Amino acid sequence: MTDEMKQLKAADPMRRVDLDAVDPAAFAALREEITMTGTQLDAAAAEREAFGAPLPGARRKRLGRRGAIAVTLAGVLAGGGVAYAAVQAYLGGGTEGLTCMTTWNDRALEGLDTDASGPWLTGDAVADCTTMLAEAGLPPIADPVVFEHDGHMFVTPTDQAPDWIEPIDSGSGPAVDARVIELRMSLGDQVDGGNSSCRTLDEGVAWAQSELDRLGLEEDWAVETVGTASPERPCSGMSAEEAGTLVVAPSEDPELLYSVPELEPVVDMLRSDIAEQCLTAEQARDVADEALAPLEHHWPTTTVVDESAECARVDFEVGGSVQVAVYGPTTVG
Repeated sequence: MTDEMKQLKAADPMRRVDLDAVDPAAFAALREEITMTGTQLDAAAAEREAFGAPLPGARRKRLGRRGAIAVTLAGVLAGGGVAYAAVQAYLGGGTEGLTCMTTWNDRALEGLDTDASGPWLTGDAVADCTTMLAEAGLPPIADPVVFEHDGHMFVTPTDQAPDWIEPIDSGSGPAVDARVIELRMSLGDQVDGGNSSCRTLDEGVAWAQSELDRLGLEEDWAVETVGTASPERPCSGMSAEEAGTLVVAPSEDPELLYSVPELEPVVDMLRSDIAEQCLTAEQARDVADEALAPLEHHWPTTTVVDESAECARVDFEVGGSVQVAVYGPTTVG
């Protein structure tokens, strides 16, 4: 972690500035970026450098769930007298999010003047854009084309797309592996996932490997441990920003790092009424919608039918806003 990030983390301006109008989920997302950068990405880079391994390439303009809200909050925090620099780059693969354009303009490549953007919901770019556009009160994209630019995925009308794009055939399957989407959701999950409890470094490694095994990713992904636990960082933090590598590093207690009082009732309800019950996917979706109803904003809930599951499971993650995904069978018992 850089000195500047340490100072910002220590100051914790989000808890002291009078910005009650801002969605608490946004502050949680920004706080997550500050803490996760120190506990995981910097640790992974230092460890790789020490052993002479190459660092993963940094991608420019990574304005996904976390980056976009950081840029939004930059102005808010500055207005409250707190300086915060939103950097449009961090390590990662190409699954951070999706930009949907009913009418194309080149400013969208820089995250500006977009119709809708947000996290992956299912991995199907066209379907996810249709859902997000509907939430924004806009129609589906006519004759859509999917393409990637600078680590970010875009959907726009075919006849308006830039002439330099290399279209991704949406008919050949999802643009992003749904298993990877679930993995990243699970790592950030506060109900019973990666951010739900304080696991030691060894426990974190074992849990991370079990997630890869559960999702069938063990052949293409590997767990990498970096750093050494300390009294200040007795727990484990996990990140899957680089495709194929699940990093486990020492971290502070996730309950201290990511707990937001306004969101605790939501997490508690998802845990008691979904994770600790045996529901169908539809029943779990109903519970999730009820839990999310009091929030001013949240991403559309994803429902994934998984007939191999005995009961529904749920992931709750904060990243720009609140995102919930439920997975489960159509019948139980």
